[in-house]
Amino acid sequence: MILKMLSFVIILTVVIHTCLSELDMWYPSQPCTEAKDQNSYDTFLKHHLRKDTPTDTRKLREWQKFINKINTWGRPIQSFLPFREASRVKAVCSSAGKTYGGNLCISKKPFTFFTVEIIDKKQVKKVKVQKQHVILGCDKIKNKCLPIHFEPNKNDAIPDNNNPDCSKAMANSSFIPFEELFHV
Repeated sequence: MILKMLSFVIILTVVIHTCLSELDMWYPSQPCTEAKDQNSYDTFLKHHLRKDTPTDTRKLREWQKFINKINTWGRPIQSFLPFREASRVKAVCSSAGKTYGGNLCISKKPFTFFTVEIIDKKQVKKVKVQKQHVILGCDKIKNKCLPIHFEPNKNDAIPDNNNPDCSKAMANSSFIPFEELFHV
């Protein structure tokens, strides 16, 4: 009887551990966990950090051609960071960013970037320059913590200095052995 109960507890523990591991892959609890899509950094670059991004907010026709070229009409609000800031953007996912929640990191210092508003009929409505702390989704790709998502900073959030740097999150994201997790 005791052996049956022990077997049941062990099986139940394995099932719960497996389910939690799967859940963490879809909704990471911290930055710098293994990316489910190894191309997500390249997609981030295509959508937010390009050499060919226009720089004049008044030239809507130029922005129209740009959005057409990269074919991102399905995204009604789009943000583009200056390419010259590429190393600073990457650093948000390490020492230049603080953990923000889930796999998100918020930059310690504000960035200046362009936000483009799109109208339904493939038309650029407005382009504006914004200056605020950026919030980036950060995942581990080829053993580096890299940006994979640009999260709008709707409430003009600032980093909480009590939160760890995102680089610390990667150092702490090691695998927890089954025995330690369930004290078996």
